Amino acid sequence: MKFFVHALGAWFAAEAAAGRYSRPVTIGIAMLVARLGTPTLALMLGSLVYKKLHSEGAFARLQTAPARRRATRG
Repeated sequence: MKFFVHALGAWFAAEAAAGRYSRPVTIGIAMLVARLGTPTLALMLGSLVYKKLHSEGAFARLQTAPARRRATRG
């Protein structure tokens, strides 16, 4: 349950940092996340780094190839 609370707080913080919410809402979210402590901060920073790398195309080569279709005999 603790992990869920920290992950949810980190998700809100990452969305607020990305500019999804207005400034007063972002400040409120930041104050709540600050009360959650270090695990939430670590998850939030990790998600921000992942979002930045993904938007810059760092994981483009890692995408899986489409599945091959099996030829059916009929």
